[in-house]
Amino acid sequence: MAAAPRWARAVLFYIGAMADPKLRLFFALWPDPQTRASLAALAERVAVETGGRATTPNNVHLTLAFLGAQPRDSATELIARAGAIDASPFVLTLDHIDCWRKNAIAWLGASEIPPALASLREALLASLAPLHIADEARPFAVHVTLARKVTGLLRRRLPAPIAWPVDGLALVASDTGSDGPVYRVLASLPLVRRR
Repeated sequence: MAAAPRWARAVLFYIGAMADPKLRLFFALWPDPQTRASLAALAERVAVETGGRATTPNNVHLTLAFLGAQPRDSATELIARAGAIDASPFVLTLDHIDCWRKNAIAWLGASEIPPALASLREALLASLAPLHIADEARPFAVHVTLARKVTGLLRRRLPAPIAWPVDGLALVASDTGSDGPVYRVLASLPLVRRR
């Protein structure tokens, strides 16, 4: 496998300097500033309506593959493998709000999953298969968590859907703090059509 690109070396140095020998990792779609602002504003409104706690703006994302606890030194290969995926940018239209009662989460989803998103996820999982990293057992649910610890349920379509221009994916580390999870983007990888 090829070495990590030069732009990623500083990130990898930072990862190597961390004390914990394992990182809790996932690949995600990470929104551009405008989409992040729209999602964060919606999260605040939904949190008020449901009596929940809004996802902090810096944590707003859509998980593609949860990798769990992985050795720090695996990040180099994970970045290289994901960076070699053949995929084109696309637009993800998020248009309905719903809640999962069991885990008290309000989320934003898509009525139609773009074929490009399904292909991206399949290519990502295929690139990770040789590393024997298993994604979560539950089915892939296209959703952005808006609020946690909700006490009221909410289900409705957005009058104006959020169009998210997706042009890359991110390798993200998750830390659990006293105020909830904190996510750090370790690498941002552009989507590139290679054929």
